[in-house]
Amino acid sequence: MASSGHAVQVSYPGVYVQEIPSGSRTITGVSTSIALFIGMADQGPMDEPVRTLSYADFERSFGTTNNSGELHDQVRQFFLNGGSQCWVIRIAEGASSAKVELAPESGNATLQLAARSAGTIGASIRARVDYDTAEPEQTFNLRLEQTAVDGNGVVTVVASELYKNLTFDPNSSRYVIDVLNQQSALVEASLLNNPTAVSAYSLWGVWEATEDAVAALNTVLAALPDGEGKFQISVDGSPFQTVVLDGPMANLAAVQTAIDTALTPVGKTATVDTTEIGAGWFWKITSGGTGGAITFAPVSGNDFCKNMQVGTAFGGIDVGGWAHARPAPNGIFGRLVVGTPATLATNLGGLVDLTLGEITTFTITDSQGADAIALAPALPAAAATTLAGVKTMLSALAGQVNADSNARWTAAVNGYRIVFLPKTGVNATDFEAFVGTGVTEVDGDYFWADGTGNVQWYELGGYGSDRGDFQEGSAAGSNGSTPGVDNYTDAFTIAKRDIDLFNLLVLPQSGNQGDSARKDLWGPASVFAKEERAFLLVDPPTAWTEANEVTEGIADLRVGVATDHAAVYWPRLKVASNGTAKTIDPAGTIAGIMARIDGSRGVWKAPAGLEATALGVRGVQYGMSDGENGLINPQAVNALRAFPSGIVSWGARTMVGFDNSGNDDYKYVPVRRLSLYIAESLYRGLQWAVFEPNDEPLWRQLRQSAGGFMNNLFRLGAFAGARSSDAYFVKVDRETTTQNDINLGIVNVVIGFAPLKPAEFVVLTIQQKAGEVQV
Repeated sequence: MASSGHAVQVSYPGVYVQEIPSGSRTITGVSTSIALFIGMADQGPMDEPVRTLSYADFERSFGTTNNSGELHDQVRQFFLNGGSQCWVIRIAEGASSAKVELAPESGNATLQLAARSAGTIGASIRARVDYDTAEPEQTFNLRLEQTAVDGNGVVTVVASELYKNLTFDPNSSRYVIDVLNQQSALVEASLLNNPTAVSAYSLWGVWEATEDAVAALNTVLAALPDGEGKFQISVDGSPFQTVVLDGPMANLAAVQTAIDTALTPVGKTATVDTTEIGAGWFWKITSGGTGGAITFAPVSGNDFCKNMQVGTAFGGIDVGGWAHARPAPNGIFGRLVVGTPATLATNLGGLVDLTLGEITTFTITDSQGADAIALAPALPAAAATTLAGVKTMLSALAGQVNADSNARWTAAVNGYRIVFLPKTGVNATDFEAFVGTGVTEVDGDYFWADGTGNVQWYELGGYGSDRGDFQEGSAAGSNGSTPGVDNYTDAFTIAKRDIDLFNLLVLPQSGNQGDSARKDLWGPASVFAKEERAFLLVDPPTAWTEANEVTEGIADLRVGVATDHAAVYWPRLKVASNGTAKTIDPAGTIAGIMARIDGSRGVWKAPAGLEATALGVRGVQYGMSDGENGLINPQAVNALRAFPSGIVSWGARTMVGFDNSGNDDYKYVPVRRLSLYIAESLYRGLQWAVFEPNDEPLWRQLRQSAGGFMNNLFRLGAFAGARSSDAYFVKVDRETTTQNDINLGIVNVVIGFAPLKPAEFVVLTIQQKAGEVQV
């Protein structure tokens, strides 16, 4: 029995039980046919590996069309022919994302939206902002849409995202930058011009006759049980505290004292005063801090909040410390400019003072002319000069606009803002419009009367920054130009860092790459494949139009390539494309065939022969004869042949496998790929041995683990030889690992196997049997 390696700690007489590991460590083989595609696309993440499990999965990330090369064709062929998993890295030289900068209703832009997908596709993304939230002067909603033009020329929405209750508060879980960057598949967000927080404040909705009077407040208190008003208040995220107003209150200072008493235990302060709006004064509570919010909640059984219109839910206005930084809503909107309380008071003042029927006309004028809305019945007044009365009047106005079938506008109310959007028009077209009510105190303050421009949708890129007053720095995206060797080597570095495993490397034709540019890629790509224990599929030059050109050009194609880790196939293939046929490189198809043969027969089986049919292919660019096949095969160029059974892969040599190359070990594709499979599997499966004591117990475990893995392959038929001893060996002992190796921290594991080489030539010898002559 093996020793446990440590003694049991005993203390009392009896039986002690311990468990020791068996020492058995099973090695699981890695996948053999995960492909990596690197090339150009019109959309999708740039310089970022994306795992795809189907062609539909690929299209979700990189779109359904591609005018920038063969990436889509090659990935489609991979999945059609048996591939089940691949990685895709989109690259280009100088690609950029479409973007737009959004500004608040007053001040410089605060939010930049940039398309996640670099390229002109970003111009199809649009954004709409509204304040239709539970706290319309603290948060905002953002809708994102990606559009496309269908076959009938109609703009359709192909992707839509809606983010509610966003804020510019970086401490909030709804911080716009974090939410969009973590959740949006369409855009990335960044902050502009470093907006700063201000103090939150709240306006109660009941009017006072003079600045320091408490008459209206005391009237409300007198109607409550025991003349006592109660409400809960939270300042800048503090726990709710109950405020007790024991009426009648003598003055503002008495109200201040009551609020101070409630907030002192939680370390918060708030200042009580009144602000003039129109002909009256309204209670205003301002936080002693910045960047937060003041929130109110009623106390059960006490109607103070309802009767005094305290808090948004009961008719007040609660303005957050970051509200001023929000992007302006789309359309014509009622302006409050909440970042400047005095301006808010001015803009609301005309509405507060309105009386029944004072607005007799309502006209929205834009470049198409004046659109007069029929006001019947007359709009209500501001209902006892309360803020809630203003909202009632705005809701009535919105209802009459929406009820007018001849009106070119729709209307909605977001808190104390009414918003008008045109019913028709091109999304990217801005409009300059103004509202006329005939009431001087309303026109030009709350409503636009200065030709302010806005758009139905903010749009990324497409038209620069001359659309409307609330978007700036709009820039169109670029698909970039044809990638060079540096772009590919950068992608190789990204793949090394971010991709755990791939086995097949395919570089689809990108942009306007010609044969010369493609040839420059194969050397660095083959070295990268060799370092990653992968196999490169080299595409043939387009100049190879017949067999003699292949034999003349293959030697030049091999220069600088790690030829034992690569294979080339010829000719190019014809595939269907929009009702016609087009010619593409064969690498994606071959990668799919390799995946299919790996799954049905094993990586040790050559991906060639009658079972290696190319699916989704309509023909070959050049139909060769047996004689022409006999010209290219000795040069290790694998043929794609048109047989009655279909288009088949009819070659299985690596690029080093040309006759008289001097390297017969890796002449054939299945031998090289099996060797890579064994190396990668053992590399991953023997990591446990690092830092183990370097002596016979470790060597025995290594022999057991590696031997078990190799024996399983032998049983599956991966090796030549009738007996395991003829098929493979695993050696780890004093011969492979000397004392000097041990002193250097090295253990040497030597593994050998007898490869199965394909029957490339089947020779039939036919002889007639002579009849016997009777003598």
